[in-house]
Amino acid sequence: MEKYKVCPSCGTKNEPTLFECLHCEADLTMVKITDEKTEKMSAENAAALPEAEQQWARVCECGAKNPANARKCSACGEDISDITPIPGREEVQGASAYVLSSLDGQYVYKITADEITIGRETAMAEYLSAKSFVSRVHAKLTIEENQLYIENRSNTNFTYVNNRKISGKTKLQEGDEVGLGGMNVNGGRQEQAAYFLVRLGQCT
Repeated sequence: MEKYKVCPSCGTKNEPTLFECLHCEADLTMVKITDEKTEKMSAENAAALPEAEQQWARVCECGAKNPANARKCSACGEDISDITPIPGREEVQGASAYVLSSLDGQYVYKITADEITIGRETAMAEYLSAKSFVSRVHAKLTIEENQLYIENRSNTNFTYVNNRKISGKTKLQEGDEVGLGGMNVNGGRQEQAAYFLVRLGQCT
């Protein structure tokens, strides 16, 4: 029976002698050599575990969650090979926090309170103050039962989630794009607006 190493990042089957995935360059050093029969048995055993025990991730400084064996962040491209993976169980128990990351990954704001108002003269002002399309008091972020919500507070500008203008409290999921004062128009974004991706980051 053919032996191979299954990449934990992308699932590609690699030759058993390789130490790096041919497809995504994930580290295969600690990956066990397997075959179809062994892989099937492992999958059945994993399915019997609670979901939180099955998931491990490397959380980049930008807030993006990556597979435990990833060497580069899928969101910003930074080297994350020295970041210790955390188990899903820790995240379920509150070892993670929502963060807003600028699209280029250069600015990251960790949401550490259950209710935060963001804008040019409130939270995130250090980044938003130069964005004229963002209001002084633009939006409110709230965390309820470990779920993040956003609500527009501006009378003159709008808040968008995944390019849709919101009118009330809107639930945010990891990977959602939030636009403050602007949206994506024909593939372009307004320079004076602010855009962020919702990520999960590890608490300190």
